[in-house]
Amino acid sequence: MIIFDIIHSNHFMRLPTLFKQNKNKSFGYKPRHYDERKERLERLHEKHHGAKDSTSIKGSFKRRSSFKNDWKTVTKETDEKQSKTRLIVIFVLLVLVAVLVLDKYNIKLF
Repeated sequence: MIIFDIIHSNHFMRLPTLFKQNKNKSFGYKPRHYDERKERLERLHEKHHGAKDSTSIKGSFKRRSSFKNDWKTVTKETDEKQSKTRLIVIFVLLVLVAVLVLDKYNIKLF
């Protein structure tokens, strides 16, 4: 009975386990609010005084240029991959031609 009380008391140390304990999931939800009046005032201010900063209407052009940069990076990586593949195919074809030529003239390398 005493052992049973010791095991179920809070003072008993837990043994380490190999399994991870599941924790409650938490979400970092931050509510956003769209203020139409603020957007309209920013456009009017920009129209008459120029751009205030990069977070106003000009920010959309900034995002667009970022998309262009991302697109260029992806196409560059794709081009590099295609270039490497092309190089490998050319190398294999050259080796194949060399083997056929050596075989035709009965030249033995080894």
